[in-house]
Amino acid sequence: MVAEKIDQCMKPHGEEGIETIQNMNENHKEISEFAFSCINVGAEDEILDIGCGGGVNIEKFLRITQGNVDGLDYSEVSVSESIKRNKAAIDDGRCNVIQADVTDMPIDDESYDLVTGFETIYFWPDLGETFKEVSRIIRPNGRFMIAQGTDGTHPDDEKWLATVEGMSVYTAPELKKYLLNAGFKSVESFKKADDYILVVIAQK
Repeated sequence: MVAEKIDQCMKPHGEEGIETIQNMNENHKEISEFAFSCINVGAEDEILDIGCGGGVNIEKFLRITQGNVDGLDYSEVSVSESIKRNKAAIDDGRCNVIQADVTDMPIDDESYDLVTGFETIYFWPDLGETFKEVSRIIRPNGRFMIAQGTDGTHPDDEKWLATVEGMSVYTAPELKKYLLNAGFKSVESFKKADDYILVVIAQK
């Protein structure tokens, strides 16, 4: 049962996938709130949220920037739910949500000022190469923000790693090394006090 739930978190699908997305919207609220407190968003920033899930963070970003805020997810259900949640912005031409794989995104070079990944990099393959693909779509001096519920020392990490094939967790120093090797020029880390929540922001 645990493995089935994690499989839904990796790629929500079917009716259960919709329920999973609704649960993630609620359960990830604290992580999202901390991440938003760590980043200053420009008034005209163009933003892409990778692994956008139910589109909650797209919705938040749309409130604080006049630029476009797009989403990308490889789950058909996630894309559908994100579109439903942000329909008004999509109708206004301020948002586009696509189904695609982060390792090969159908996006032009240097398209965004800010790219984000909330609770998603655990499942990204070949992190070094994938970070290079993310860097490709970020404008010079743009940023990539990673937000996750563990800093790599959470007591439950080993349980999840033993249960879920293909899942990985990373510490801040590990992420910094991957990001610098992928071409980002600086990396900052933020850890929530008395918690395991980690936010890493890399600048191109």
